[in-house]
Amino acid sequence: MSLLFALMLAISVGQDGASLRAGCSPSSNEVTHLEAGTMVKLLYSLAGEAVPCYKVNVEVEGKTVSGYLPASSMDGIDSFDKGRRDAAWLEIRPSAPQRGTAFASKAAPSKGLRIAGSKLTYAAKDLIDNGRPGDALRMLEPELRKKPDAGLLTLAGLAAWKNEDNRQALDYWKQSLELQPDAELQSLYASVEREVKNDVSGEKLYGIRVMLRYDNVTVPAETARRMAGAVDETYARVSSELGCRTDDRIVTIVQSWDAYRKTTEAVEWSGGMFDGRIHMPADANQQMTAEMKKKLAHEATHACLAMIGKWPTWLHEGLAQKLSGDSMAPASRQRLLAVAREAKLTDISKLDSGWARLDGRNASIAYGLALAAVETMYDEFGLDGIRNLMRNPERLSYTVTELNKRMGF
Repeated sequence: MSLLFALMLAISVGQDGASLRAGCSPSSNEVTHLEAGTMVKLLYSLAGEAVPCYKVNVEVEGKTVSGYLPASSMDGIDSFDKGRRDAAWLEIRPSAPQRGTAFASKAAPSKGLRIAGSKLTYAAKDLIDNGRPGDALRMLEPELRKKPDAGLLTLAGLAAWKNEDNRQALDYWKQSLELQPDAELQSLYASVEREVKNDVSGEKLYGIRVMLRYDNVTVPAETARRMAGAVDETYARVSSELGCRTDDRIVTIVQSWDAYRKTTEAVEWSGGMFDGRIHMPADANQQMTAEMKKKLAHEATHACLAMIGKWPTWLHEGLAQKLSGDSMAPASRQRLLAVAREAKLTDISKLDSGWARLDGRNASIAYGLALAAVETMYDEFGLDGIRNLMRNPERLSYTVTELNKRMGF
């Protein structure tokens, strides 16, 4: 989930002046230096930063320039925070399925559920973000008994959903939609309703960072325990490499192929999905094979990346392949890139849409190009370069430009 604070307040730069940077990190490129007393317009704050950071606009020589400033470099920031708490809007991204674009049929996050901000909603949202959805529900329910409110009902449904109570979530969302129709919430409601109707995975196992729910008719208990361990191991490894972190457990749902397709509406060639939760199909009497471990690692990488921010499909798929153990021989990579150039692919970012509509052959090509792009990134920029990108997503456009050059597009 993420917060955007839709306020436009004028704040001045502190007495020591400040560097307006291209990102929140002190190592981000300097856009311009701002003198003390310069007035800036706050657009929003960024959640998840170690040091509070704000996106701002400022007038420089008659032009509007955008960049990022730390809270410590501005005067009057307390007024902004008070206004944010009392009058802003919450935009919550629940990673709900949205058909048509995907991580290779893995549903992309929704545009967001917009809820009027208040001290109560911010407190409840913080509890949900910190892995305490049950406490958030207990906070919201007394207010809902006083007077039903569409925004509070939406938030209560999200808390119930995070708390693994899908039926209660649907009840809250149904009430919210009756009070105030909302296309994004309707999409989320339909997805969770489909899961409730078709999912028979009732057994649960808890790991360090995973809650695995599985169909014990299809999956033996010992296999389920090893699956939970595989997701835990992958999360720890990928987190140390990319920097993702969360207090929530990664929900992993393992079910029969039939239930998987009915629940997710995945295309035929899909062997797993991440839509805020990991969905994994299993054969009857499924054993913990090397291939299953690799699939779980692939989806756990998607989960890790989703914690850091919103990334393009090609980067999601390329990193998920690489960090689950895939690799491509240099000769194979060059042949694939030659095919892409012959097909007039001029920009790797053009791979960022339509994966769910691909047939098996074209999906294989798209996966291959995604892996080739990520391997090129590692070759050219190294692990430190990948980590720098994860910390500074504003560098993505530069990275894409350099990748296109190195891949011959």
